[in-house]
Amino acid sequence: MGVLDFLKKEKNGEKKNSHYLSGKEVKAIAKANAAEMRRLEKAKARKVPESEYLTEMKEENNILEIENLHSYFFTDQGVVKAVNGVTFNIPLNSTVGVVGESGCGKSVTSMSVMRLLQGPSGQIVEGSIRFKAYDFKRDEQGNCIPVYEKDENGEIVQEPVLDKKGEQVRDKEGNPVFQPKQKRDSHGLGIFEKEEKVFDVAKMPIREMYRLRGRQMSMVFQEPMTSLNPVFTIGDQLDEVTLLHVPGATKELAKKRSIEMLNMVGIAMPERVYASYPHELSGGMRQRVMIAMALAGEPRLIIADEPTTALDVTIQAQILDLFNDLKNRINGSILLITHDLGVIAEMADYVVVMYAGRIIEQGTASEIFHNPLHPYTQGLQKSKPTMNSSSDQLFNIPGNVPNPINMPNHCYFKERCSKCKEKCSGEYPCMVQVSPTHYVACHLYGEKEE
Repeated sequence: MGVLDFLKKEKNGEKKNSHYLSGKEVKAIAKANAAEMRRLEKAKARKVPESEYLTEMKEENNILEIENLHSYFFTDQGVVKAVNGVTFNIPLNSTVGVVGESGCGKSVTSMSVMRLLQGPSGQIVEGSIRFKAYDFKRDEQGNCIPVYEKDENGEIVQEPVLDKKGEQVRDKEGNPVFQPKQKRDSHGLGIFEKEEKVFDVAKMPIREMYRLRGRQMSMVFQEPMTSLNPVFTIGDQLDEVTLLHVPGATKELAKKRSIEMLNMVGIAMPERVYASYPHELSGGMRQRVMIAMALAGEPRLIIADEPTTALDVTIQAQILDLFNDLKNRINGSILLITHDLGVIAEMADYVVVMYAGRIIEQGTASEIFHNPLHPYTQGLQKSKPTMNSSSDQLFNIPGNVPNPINMPNHCYFKERCSKCKEKCSGEYPCMVQVSPTHYVACHLYGEKEE
């Protein structure tokens, strides 16, 4: 059917095409969407006590739990359900890979976790995102509580107060002024008391997200050239992370830490790169800078959104090795988003397969690659070229992804599935557990369970 057929009414008394919207309908949709967007934007800007968005993890071993997440985009043509009921967990010290074709909702899921959806059109409408963080303890005035050094008797060690010139400060009577000596880490940064808290990110006001973004969780974006500011040096952009998220950090300490981060990600001549602008670096080096920036706040969770897409194969391998090494160094977890099954096989401990905004299969990497159950997962694996293939043509999943505005009630993959049955025209299949860690949403396995 041609494009023009979508823009005219059908003849012979039949119903008009479902893709056609009159001016009256567009106005009604825009009015309803505007009211909903105002409500959601107001909720994001509200001032509430911390207790309203504190919660508990369902499993202590998890660092992130996403439950029934719905993230929509409100447009004049209707509501785009980009993420439509996604549920999965990220365990501590593990890598979870999210895989699927373009437009399946991978990046929107990651942006929802970081609360970076472009408002007012993009909004989290429903669901929970529980994140386990080590937050700074604060006193009654809201200031971070320092950790002080103590002597053998348990008394707090005192140190002289110095002015900007490095000279000792004295009181009116000429006596030297002392202050408690704060503990410092290997980078020279002051140590503060911390406590474990679980935040429901989906319910947090946007201004409170600054407590988590960059320090507790960080993101490596797909294209580093558009993520780095072209008018600031690499050093300025790296220093900003430390100065924003580490209490009491000075410019000297921030620079020292930034150079250490550049060293950590394998950049040669870090002092030179520190003083360079983004356009002076290659694509691989810019991506390493993005990783260094993500690590500067010592996050517990790193979200990597297709970090190797714009890089050549040799640099891809280096970046993946770097991620594997860093996961052990930072004692944290990685959410890896990609459409490359080879990257998933190399990196991930657990795999989540998404299609049209929903999870259609999830399990360990071994289960997904050695025993794929959903026809879509099987199609993805067949479409990857192999050295021992006898065919001169790549496998192609027929058909297209359904319109995200008017999603059907039945299985979204029905029109493209070679194993489709009569039951597939009914309600959307529920998630079926086929092993302790393997789940699939398909009527083929729902029948077996019954």
